[in-house]
Amino acid sequence: MSNRDIKVSKTGQGTCLMRATSYYEQDPCYKSDDYIASLFLPLFLTMMLKYNFLRTILKKSLFKVPGIYEYVISRTKFIDEIVKNFDENIEQVLIFGAGFDSRTIRFKNELRNANVFELDAPATQQAKLKIVMEKKIEIPANVTFVSLDFTKECILEKLEEAGFQKNRRCLFLLEGLTYYLNHEAIDSIFNLMSAYSEKNSLLIFDYAIGSAGKEEQFCADSKTKKQYQALIKAGERPGFMIDGSIQDFLVNYKFDLIQELTSNQLANIYFNKEGFELAAQNFKIVKAIKK
Repeated sequence: MSNRDIKVSKTGQGTCLMRATSYYEQDPCYKSDDYIASLFLPLFLTMMLKYNFLRTILKKSLFKVPGIYEYVISRTKFIDEIVKNFDENIEQVLIFGAGFDSRTIRFKNELRNANVFELDAPATQQAKLKIVMEKKIEIPANVTFVSLDFTKECILEKLEEAGFQKNRRCLFLLEGLTYYLNHEAIDSIFNLMSAYSEKNSLLIFDYAIGSAGKEEQFCADSKTKKQYQALIKAGERPGFMIDGSIQDFLVNYKFDLIQELTSNQLANIYFNKEGFELAAQNFKIVKAIKK
């Protein structure tokens, strides 16, 4: 049994903290709309986030890798905009590696006519559901939670048990996930999306470009190296990356590229700056459509 099965995902917790922090920011570039994220945090952290001075201390203490906070904010805003303008012809939504994602709650009206599946490792999903019950967070009736190990279990079997239907138009979200899976798991997920979804299904995911998966890239400075080592210890070692044309990758799974944004383009769109710091410059986000 892997660490991801028995331990709550550190990257999932970190992303949740960044989204919650972003919600309380005053600067419009940094502020995003995830009003649910703070409910998944300990009360003392939420209280700190509400005060500018304490929030600044928290960011300096916990957001160790320069540029990653800004990248996560940009990524969140990009995907939020897609869900906000949800295509009513889409019948199923699959959120792979959902972590503490709150879009099923925040966009419940937009998603009300679709069947939504949140997929994640057992420990992380159980931690989320425990908080949902304790804090009486209302989960829409059309949301189903699917617990599994992406690297070992048959995803299709788990999905079909949960009510997933083949050959329907789908929206697939893989946010902050691909980096931590091996090539076999990536191939399994993308083959499933290709084989069992209808034409015009949408796929949203981000990935690390070639050099980002090399250890020396993560060890460029002491803060990044320390974070990299912490991820390895937690069983979330960065590994998968794409080196080359994204269209060449997508065509293997019968998807066509609609849009691809580099982290520097995200920085320009959401922060009016030329780019993020070095550690956050090796990511891209993709929107694609099923042929």
